[in-house]
Amino acid sequence: LGETDAAHFPWLEPPPEATVGRAMTLLRRLGAVDERGVTELGRTLARLPAHPRLGRLLIEGPRWGRPERVALAAALLSERDPFPRGGMVGDHAPTAGDHAPTSRGSPDSGPPRHGSVSDVLDRVEALEQFERTGRRHFAIGELNRGAARFVLRARDQLLRSHRPEIRRSDMSAIPASPDEGVLRSLLAAFPDRLARRRKAGSRRGVMVGGRGVRLAPSSGVSESELFLCIDVDAGRTESLVRQASAVEREWLSANRLRTTVEVGFDPDAERVTARQVVRFEDLVLAETEAPPPEGDEAARVLAAAAAERPERVLPPDDTPAGLYRTRVRCLREWMPELGLPAFDETDLHDLLQGLCVGRRSFAEVRSADWLSALHGRLTHAQRQAVEREAPERLAVPSGSRIALKYEPGRPPVLAVRIQEVFGLTDTPRVAGGRAPVLLHLLGPNYRPQQVTDDLASFWANTYPQVRKELRARYPKHAWPEDPWTAPPEGRPRRKR
Repeated sequence: LGETDAAHFPWLEPPPEATVGRAMTLLRRLGAVDERGVTELGRTLARLPAHPRLGRLLIEGPRWGRPERVALAAALLSERDPFPRGGMVGDHAPTAGDHAPTSRGSPDSGPPRHGSVSDVLDRVEALEQFERTGRRHFAIGELNRGAARFVLRARDQLLRSHRPEIRRSDMSAIPASPDEGVLRSLLAAFPDRLARRRKAGSRRGVMVGGRGVRLAPSSGVSESELFLCIDVDAGRTESLVRQASAVEREWLSANRLRTTVEVGFDPDAERVTARQVVRFEDLVLAETEAPPPEGDEAARVLAAAAAERPERVLPPDDTPAGLYRTRVRCLREWMPELGLPAFDETDLHDLLQGLCVGRRSFAEVRSADWLSALHGRLTHAQRQAVEREAPERLAVPSGSRIALKYEPGRPPVLAVRIQEVFGLTDTPRVAGGRAPVLLHLLGPNYRPQQVTDDLASFWANTYPQVRKELRARYPKHAWPEDPWTAPPEGRPRRKR
């Protein structure tokens, strides 16, 4: 009719959008429509009073030199199965059909069959023998004489009524064996039903679209890695395939295949991996390992994985980068006006984007220059403020520069020997005087004798008792009565 957009066609009763969508997808797969509208092949199919699948099947027969056999296959798929345990393929009503149609026969039972290339072809050959000899007993079951004759008449009718269109189809395909011609014609009619066996010998597979399928015990297609799900009984978790047909990889059209290199992350090895994947539409046909590509993709994947498990890549708290990060976070709490970064998940994600460039594993990220990366997130003025207001070390009267211990939500801690702070009257402070330092005053054995943030009170009230207890135990150390004016003593040198 010349309509290019089925969604805007003036339907008397518009069908559901999903139904129209599935129909258009099938027509595109069959080659009946493209982005410009109906194709020449589509116009031929439109002249055939048959479902587009059957039309495509009929047109393919002459291309492979097997019009009668393919017409017989089409008749089998459109009529009642002449074998007792099958059913009609409901996909061939005059609609585009669902992705996984439901057969109306009873469930298959009995021992599994093996070694067939096509359940459809088995039926075609059985009907051909019946027509020649009258034979009715076959490995796939006993042929119903009346149903068989009905299918044969349907074949003859298809050949007579569709011969003009069939004759106009392309006759220049590569010659094929009698079997291969039917198998390749079925592939052209059921490209959306291609499935790949999950593993050798298994009766389970995955079909285009991602749906799981299971071959019925009555199906003899037990070896081919790729197969078509011709007669499908839809289920909740996986579909039962009553009739299947083998497909060779080389039969697949090159323009329907897509090869990509997909980058992923191996959480066990903690490194970026890559695989080359060959797909027919969305069905994976083959996967092989590949080297991770250079550029942003590997870095993006690594950064995303690291962001999910930051504890696996962040520098430990006792490393220079870890200590600096803690100092910045503490100073941000004490002096919010400095606008320091929080170094939270958002900031770390931004850091990882740069740190992961050129790297492929968590181990490489851990060994990266985190300290420079942290510095890079601060302005020059902010870096100066951190060194000034949250210093790494603090000078004490003895001349020593002793490391401060920072922890978010707690005051900074200075663990120092009592002798080194003689003469210090007031408790040290950081962050512009807003954060008093918690002093861990150590004895000669470097064990805390007092914890205080009020040094003046310690000298006045607690020191006399501490002096009395420690002078007897450590007589070689200075224990002046007046710590306010006594000269401090540095750390004693270790004997060599």
